[in-house]
Amino acid sequence: MRQKLARYITIFLCLAVAYGLVLYLYTDNSRPENEALSSSQNKVNQTETVAEVEEGPYDETLTITAGDTLASILNRLGIPINQAHEVIEALSSVYNPKDLKVGQEIYVVYDDQKEGEAYDLKFLRLRADFENDIELVRTGEGFFQATKYKKKLKHTYVAIEGNIKVSLYADALRAGASPKMLYDMIKAFSFDVDFQRDIQPGTTFSLLYDTYKDEESGNERPGELLAAKLVIDNKPYEIYRFQPTGSVPGFYTPLGEAVQKALLKTPIDGARINSGFGNRKHPIKGYTKMHTGVDFGAPKGTPIMAAGDGIVERCNQFGGYGNYICIRHDGSTKTAYAHLSRYAKGIKTGSKVRQNQVIGYVGSTGTATGPHLHFELIQNGKHVNPTKVTQLPKTKLLGKVLQEYKVFKEKVERIKAEATKEGSKEEPPSPSKPKVLDEA
Repeated sequence: MRQKLARYITIFLCLAVAYGLVLYLYTDNSRPENEALSSSQNKVNQTETVAEVEEGPYDETLTITAGDTLASILNRLGIPINQAHEVIEALSSVYNPKDLKVGQEIYVVYDDQKEGEAYDLKFLRLRADFENDIELVRTGEGFFQATKYKKKLKHTYVAIEGNIKVSLYADALRAGASPKMLYDMIKAFSFDVDFQRDIQPGTTFSLLYDTYKDEESGNERPGELLAAKLVIDNKPYEIYRFQPTGSVPGFYTPLGEAVQKALLKTPIDGARINSGFGNRKHPIKGYTKMHTGVDFGAPKGTPIMAAGDGIVERCNQFGGYGNYICIRHDGSTKTAYAHLSRYAKGIKTGSKVRQNQVIGYVGSTGTATGPHLHFELIQNGKHVNPTKVTQLPKTKLLGKVLQEYKVFKEKVERIKAEATKEGSKEEPPSPSKPKVLDEA
């Protein structure tokens, strides 16, 4: 029995050795073929990788983040510092690179340098503001040239109307009105309407304004409020924005009467009356003298505002008044401002000013015991008490200007009807372009 078992074991071992030898020879013979195949496949992959390497020029959109400057983002891109400075110098002729804001995008095209590992900038474009784009190109001579382009904007009219259920502001916004146009409407009506008491549920409203759209970006900007209407307790209040020849734009009723009538009682914020209008003992000269205005005490440098729209008739030193401004509001009404420390930028004789516009700053020039504003109201050549007279005589368009206004108003009504019907109306081609577009 043991001899048979030994013989079986011997046979099994011989077969195992033979099988192992065959397997080794087969594996060894097939290895070169596999290695050759693998090497060939690697070469193909390498060839494909080389083929996928991109060659310039390249384009990219860069986004300004906090702390970025134009130079820093160009340097990160691989543009040499000296070339970045050349770009900034060229751009500065049409745009201040310091005006770049977080989130602003800059589109660039750049290419490999012929020598070196950096890149050469070829083209740059950015949006300077809503209306203008800036483009910079590298000329054949290697210099950078920057140009500002005015974008082509789509001009449309928007008509909004509705009923007040909660408030004018809430319901007009819900109807699609621009917040800025709504603010302008409320401001214009505030001379005749008390929005705290007069506006009740059931009041109807409508407004017409123009808007400008950049179709490339989809951004939209409202232009000017052209017309608005409120109907309160069946009483209509209507206004139209119109600019008389040689004057500033304003809102007028259908009859051509100016909406803005009130003079500011206090052309300075946070001031106290130090001395009223009338006879008083002069604080410096010591005798009783007529005080032809009202003195408002305020710290030096406090802004002084124009009491109403008008034209600066005088802006210079004027005896004991010191630095002095006189504004003519119409043919019979003027306001005067004395003892100013300085004038606001751009204010000079002949300047047109608007109500609430800063015209100067409180001082103590001339005959004055301390910083204050001496404010005068002059009507028909006579000084009157500014605290007693709060209304200018109604300004009404007359003659040829009134006829122009009537024609203008009819055009606005036609535009409003079309805009209400269609939702919005594109700008009509010239020469049928209404006057409002020139003013807007």
